[in-house]
Amino acid sequence: MKRALALLGLLTLLAGAAHAGPTADAEAALDKDDTERAFALYTQAVAEAGKDPGAHASALFDRAEVYARYGKNAEALADYDDALSLAPDPAFKALVLTSRGDLYAQTRRFQEAIADYSLALSLKPDLVGVLTARGQAHQRLRDNAAALADFDAELKANPGYPKALRARARLLGQPDPTYVPEHPD
Repeated sequence: MKRALALLGLLTLLAGAAHAGPTADAEAALDKDDTERAFALYTQAVAEAGKDPGAHASALFDRAEVYARYGKNAEALADYDDALSLAPDPAFKALVLTSRGDLYAQTRRFQEAIADYSLALSLKPDLVGVLTARGQAHQRLRDNAAALADFDAELKANPGYPKALRARARLLGQPDPTYVPEHPD
């Protein structure tokens, strides 16, 4: 989810001026813990995006991310689905699928998470962390062979990726290779 939230700002810029104002205002409202106003502003951004599929998909994705952050899972899934149906760009679809996969994993819907991660990778194979996320979903389903294959593939594509290193080590019962002991002064 953090990966997707980091992309939220970038996607806001890419969506254009049609919803940048309400989206920026919604983010400011969230900073002040005014979630009711934030959701209203995200909904305004969706409405203002109009018929531009890219802007509309981006506005829906923005709102879905915030719905997911606040545990409004049904609303988040609906917005992710709508964003996927509108998004013209395969790379953007891959990001939406990754976020939806993260939500599925958080809600213990691991088969659906695996399917979304796999589709995201088919659209954009170089997404960092998606193989690890899929491996963790496999591991939750006790498919350790598939999990290990995903962790190894992640490390081949992104050597030293800490989440993959830790997940692989845990699976194999090895110590955390990213652990750095504190040195007392």
